[in-house]
Amino acid sequence: MRFVSELALEVAMGPIETSTVPAPRLLVVEDSPTDQVIYRRTLRDFQVEFASSGESALTRLASEPFDLMILDYHLPRMNGEEVLSEVRDKLGLDLPIIIVTGLGSASVAVGLLKQGAFDYLTKDELHTPRVAAAVHSSLERHRLDRARIAAEAELRRRKDELETALRQLQEAQAQLVQSEKMASLGQLVAGVAHEINNPLAYVSNNLAVLDRDVRSLAELMTQYRNHLGDHLPAEIVELEERIDINYTMENLERLLSSSKQGLKRVREIVAGLRDFSRLDEAERKQIDPNEAILVTVEMVRYHVKQKGITLKLELGELPHSWCYPGKLNQVFLNLLMNAIQAVNQDGTITIRTSLNQIQKELQFEITDDGPGIPESIRGKIYDPFFTTKPQGVGTGLGLWISYNIIVNEHEGRIEVDSALGVGTTFRVIIPIKDQEADM
Repeated sequence: MRFVSELALEVAMGPIETSTVPAPRLLVVEDSPTDQVIYRRTLRDFQVEFASSGESALTRLASEPFDLMILDYHLPRMNGEEVLSEVRDKLGLDLPIIIVTGLGSASVAVGLLKQGAFDYLTKDELHTPRVAAAVHSSLERHRLDRARIAAEAELRRRKDELETALRQLQEAQAQLVQSEKMASLGQLVAGVAHEINNPLAYVSNNLAVLDRDVRSLAELMTQYRNHLGDHLPAEIVELEERIDINYTMENLERLLSSSKQGLKRVREIVAGLRDFSRLDEAERKQIDPNEAILVTVEMVRYHVKQKGITLKLELGELPHSWCYPGKLNQVFLNLLMNAIQAVNQDGTITIRTSLNQIQKELQFEITDDGPGIPESIRGKIYDPFFTTKPQGVGTGLGLWISYNIIVNEHEGRIEVDSALGVGTTFRVIIPIKDQEADM
């Protein structure tokens, strides 16, 4: 009748589901057959396998997966402490291990806990539920430890992702701000150059007319004096003496010549402003690289004179190459301004250009005799917003922008050599591009 009732209950409720999760697999390292029998009885809910020595336990651990190990301290040839050390140091397993010691060996067990054991038992506890409880707690602790480690790793990963996203956002923001600044500056410079150019044309034309007319008047006065000789009226003779006519006539040539030189210099400055702004050259074009250096030098000449800096130009013969002219000017300007700010009064800055025909590369070097860059910060100089300048002097974007222009847009590289107390050399290297399609 009982069998029929149970069968009816199973039909009514459906088949009884059994757990498909396998029981934890335990390796018990114990050389006593009697104690092995006790373990089988007290750990009947687990898959229990035995090793009779430390050596055989290590062999099995190296080739088979186990969830936990119960390790007797007193083993022949190799004691529990040595086995524990091998498992942790040589096999590198984070397997939970329970140490079994004799009565009165608490100090030994504490020392083994410090070396990586999870828990310990004494021989007189083998008959008690304490064994199964220790196994359950050690397995749970191990599970929680692994979950914590995984959570920490995930947290670090997410933190790295957020930091990367933040850095990319800051870089994009900085690039956008700098691009807007450069665009506005280019428009402003071009506008100023245009406004200066108009009155400059008037002055240049008027000076040419003035030069012609003054020379004609001077020639006319000379002819008057030659014809009249000593018969000049007294009033004219007195006026000539008062204005020192001989000196005035001789000085006219110098005045006109210096005025022409001044206007020529103004025209050069205006041309430099227009070339540097290069609003019509935002795209790639073929340029003379040395000309880009000379244009940039004109932009910083005032700062060079103000600090009494000796600026040396050692420009080699370079072929024309396709590049972004405005952006290349920006790189040279950033590096030159950094060098100017780095050197002391009466310092020296040297600009060199050369051609590496084997590698087909253009090389630009800007060397200063400033204090140098400390080794500790050289790895940070291309980071956005990093600066060693006082607040309000620099934004920390110059070298970062220069790096991106050279590396990402010109497929080149920037190198730096620096020695404290000697100076710094920034080396810009870009490949020669024969055609626009090569870019």
